[in-house]
Amino acid sequence: MLKSSKTERFSRRNASIAFRPNGRKLSYAKEAELVHLAISKLGSSGLSLEDARQLGIEVAGGTLISELHPSFHPIAALKINYFDLDGSPLSDIKGAPPFYRIRYLKTLTGLEDLVTKPQRYAQIPNTLPLAYFPRGYFDWTELSIDTSQPLIITEGELKAACACKYGFPTIGLGGVYNWRSYKMGIMFLPILERIDWQRRNIYICFDSDYRSNPMVLQALQDLAMELSDRGAYINIVSLPDVEGLDKVGLDDYIVAMGKTGVSQFQNLLHEAEPWGLTGPLWDYNNRYIYIRNPGVIVSLDNLAHKIAPTAFKEHLETAAKYPERVLKPDGTVSYKPINASAQWLRWGQRHEAAELTYQPGGERYLRNKNYHRPVLNTWAGWGISPIKGSVRPFKQLLGHLFTGAEPEALEWFIKWMAYPLQHPGTKLFTAAVIHGIKHGTGKSLIGYTLAHIYGKNFTEISQADIHATFNEWAESKQFVMGDDVTGSNKRQDSDFLKKMITQKELRVNMKYVPSYTVPDCINYLFTSNHPDSFFLEDDDRRFFIHEVIVPPLEEKFYRKYMKWLDNGGAAHVFDWLLSMNLKGFNPSAPAYKTVAKERMIDAGRSDLAAWVRQLMVAPDQVLRIGSRPFERDIATAAQLLSYYDPEEKTAVTANGLARELSRAGFRQANGGRPVKLPSGSQLRYYIVRNQDLWMDAPHSSLIEHLEHGWMPVKRSRRDARGRPSRQAASLEDLARDEALKESRPRKRRARR
Repeated sequence: MLKSSKTERFSRRNASIAFRPNGRKLSYAKEAELVHLAISKLGSSGLSLEDARQLGIEVAGGTLISELHPSFHPIAALKINYFDLDGSPLSDIKGAPPFYRIRYLKTLTGLEDLVTKPQRYAQIPNTLPLAYFPRGYFDWTELSIDTSQPLIITEGELKAACACKYGFPTIGLGGVYNWRSYKMGIMFLPILERIDWQRRNIYICFDSDYRSNPMVLQALQDLAMELSDRGAYINIVSLPDVEGLDKVGLDDYIVAMGKTGVSQFQNLLHEAEPWGLTGPLWDYNNRYIYIRNPGVIVSLDNLAHKIAPTAFKEHLETAAKYPERVLKPDGTVSYKPINASAQWLRWGQRHEAAELTYQPGGERYLRNKNYHRPVLNTWAGWGISPIKGSVRPFKQLLGHLFTGAEPEALEWFIKWMAYPLQHPGTKLFTAAVIHGIKHGTGKSLIGYTLAHIYGKNFTEISQADIHATFNEWAESKQFVMGDDVTGSNKRQDSDFLKKMITQKELRVNMKYVPSYTVPDCINYLFTSNHPDSFFLEDDDRRFFIHEVIVPPLEEKFYRKYMKWLDNGGAAHVFDWLLSMNLKGFNPSAPAYKTVAKERMIDAGRSDLAAWVRQLMVAPDQVLRIGSRPFERDIATAAQLLSYYDPEEKTAVTANGLARELSRAGFRQANGGRPVKLPSGSQLRYYIVRNQDLWMDAPHSSLIEHLEHGWMPVKRSRRDARGRPSRQAASLEDLARDEALKESRPRKRRARR
């Protein structure tokens, strides 16, 4: 057997481990008896009296033991004192006396006949069970935070002390379930909460009877589950049978193996089988993160990749089946396949964030005062790093594309490109549109150059993406190029694009994933081959328009440019834009208005809008049917519609014309209020001539002008052959017709 020390004899020094409350002394014979009992018991665990003194273990006779508490039997026993991580006496409750447990050294006479299993341990009733940290062998405070150090957990204080003595940091439990207390509502002991379990190797080494005792087996698996939920790697140590022992404890094995006990136990630790899937689960934590709001899993390798929990369980990359070790009640071991992704979703150490955000230039994980957990920033970082160098090819490309343009336009565009790079996350008030009827001029090369800089934060979209139900293309993007994307001549399309350009929040809608909102930091560059690619209002402020009027350069220039771009040129452009002086550029100001923009506004107008603009410039030419002009300075929308569509071939209504008149800047007479006619009718009149004269004209002057001016053409009057009538109408007839139109239900017509 392994001896802890030379043969120990009774001496006054050895008797120093005796328990002497209030300084009481025992007889020489009594102390000698107690010491011999202690030596025998300690020796069976590979410990000596010197070890006992270091551990703070005391020995006392039955009388003194019974005096400690009425529930204790009057039997000689070891008083095992518990100590905190720093070596100070430990109490189960703050302010309570130091905690201890009693290990009886003998059995009470006749007690064996009354119970099948003699009581070996006792503690004061209604005290909380505590974990035992053997004093004097390790710095437990340091071990508690150093997760690189493995820990062993066993049942029994003397077993833990034995392992610690021989170099194995071991925590002792007073019982297999004494890591918790259901009775006191404690699911995990507070002192054990102070240990950092994450990614730490834990070896559970219960007595060998766990293979045959269902209660012990269940306790072992419950402890393993608890520690696994706290992120520990769990390993089960199976102690071999030892001849002559019904069950084998950790100390029994080390002592029984003699001189090889330590090395043999070390081999058992190496041979310990992993329990559970903690390893794969930590691997998942390195690859994925669960977002509480909106309840989605994000791939850390590709932040744009989102997976719903239901899909995650069956995903080819995540639904791998791992064998989990199962201990059966009969002591045998079996393995069953476990869906690791499903277990990861339930795991207490699951990598988790409160919500998603998108903040270019920010750290991966950001703090939010509203959440205990961090917020995941899906910004993927810049595609490249800036490097100082020549940008001559880029300047040559810009110079070619902006040939014939105002110098101020090119300067504005360069600053427009530079600002979001110098101020990451800035949402510019404007978008840039570069168009030209000639193909292959290099319009898109500007976007591809910026694509190198923005990396994963860049994407290219088509016309179909703009109105698509799902907009995953916009998620985690900082710069977007729309190649041949147009706003068409539809006002709703124009309004939608303007909203995209200026909105501060982005509602992300992805297939099979709950929608969520993140900051919108996207800036847009559109390229097109059509001069009327966007519908723009006269007072548009959001679009910078440039028209490329030159033919393409030689093909070799573009080949050389792409080669230069891929071999460090983009990094040089990045550095050049970062060093650009942005004085005078306001990211919230309207776009620089170019001549090309005026041309696009004209090209994009509808027939009605073009007619209204012509009306504003030359009313005498527009308001004419045959040789008859409209001689009044004011007119209703219905009257003007008679000149725009005298044969009623279009679906334009008087209301539609009125809206277009207002957009163009036509003012209404009488301060915008209806003019009351002598017949009692009230009509609104637009000023088509002499606006300054009629804006402040009194009501009487308006009536006089209407009564003595030339009569306009009546609308909707046809002769017997169905042709529009050209007869003049009186003021009273006109008012009557207008009143009749107002009383009739109007059919909905498509507006142009």
